[in-house]
Amino acid sequence: MVEQMSSDEILTGITGDPMWADNCEDVAFNTYPAAVMPDFRGLRYLTAPNMVVSDSKDHAPGIENAGPFLTMNPFSSRCCQHNHSQGWPYYEEHLWMATPDNGIAAILYNSSEVTVKVGKRAGHTVTLKQTTNYPFDEHIKIEVNTDKSVAFPLYLRVPGWCNNATVSVNGKSVNVEAKAGSYIRLENNWKKGDVVELTLPMQVVLQQWTKNKNSVSVNYGPLTFSLKIKEYYKKMDAKDAAEKDSKWQPTADQSKWPAYEIYPASMWNYGLYLANQPVSQQFEVIKRPWPSDNFPFTQKDVPIIIKAKGKLIPFWTTDQYGLCGVLPQSPVVVSTKEQPIELIPMGAARLRISSFPVAE
Repeated sequence: MVEQMSSDEILTGITGDPMWADNCEDVAFNTYPAAVMPDFRGLRYLTAPNMVVSDSKDHAPGIENAGPFLTMNPFSSRCCQHNHSQGWPYYEEHLWMATPDNGIAAILYNSSEVTVKVGKRAGHTVTLKQTTNYPFDEHIKIEVNTDKSVAFPLYLRVPGWCNNATVSVNGKSVNVEAKAGSYIRLENNWKKGDVVELTLPMQVVLQQWTKNKNSVSVNYGPLTFSLKIKEYYKKMDAKDAAEKDSKWQPTADQSKWPAYEIYPASMWNYGLYLANQPVSQQFEVIKRPWPSDNFPFTQKDVPIIIKAKGKLIPFWTTDQYGLCGVLPQSPVVVSTKEQPIELIPMGAARLRISSFPVAE
């Protein structure tokens, strides 16, 4: 995951193609956060879109690795221990990029501050401050700080999922072409105190996976949503659950580096019940306060939840290897009752169903 994000960031710089930044965000927001514990003191080797247990058992040949590859364990997966914490620093390094015309491009959106050389012969120093809770908010604010006015282009990436992006400068709307999967180019004689505001409207969209039993995923902007499954964490001896070829310092204090198995404490085998109604009538998006610790990838602190309807599919269970069973072919006819279900961002769901059967 970290190397995929890094490759995407480097390819964005080489090609300028915003598609690579879109792919980086997909991994960064939806998969990477749930592969580690919130405090980054434990990680698992394998993380799947549909994952209903995260234990220390050997699930081969259900997965292609023999060993305890699903445990949240700081002592295991030795090829990942040095790598798992580098995803966000790499990401931060590539939030902004220089452009060949002595400008600057906002590539990945996150609260940040950058000091750059721009303008004629890249001879002027400017600081740009970005404020946003993206991807949990569609609003991005960029403030310009410069000791004298300077002309340079500012590029704003429009993600491939976003239609109808809008931008304003100092409170006045700017008429620009803002196609999905492109850049907005703002050429201006910038001065201290100028404020650029970008809005990337988000809406609920269903993505169908025809090659995976016609299942569907629920997307909101760059975020994919998963069923909220109650998670039971069982603390265990990290060294007992490590792979046989793992290496660690023998003096490591396990009390500071615990391992966990994660088990479901609620039903997970739900299909989405859509009742042949428009998507806009199927889901309710609820915004919640931003977490005080600035970490939105936990069940209790997610800033967005989606209310939906589902039906239990009793015959969809774990398989002979103890993993989430193969999805039933959609649409699935069941006699169970319609129930309200709650969806949370996939990155906050360490157990999750992210590819849903459609129940009728």
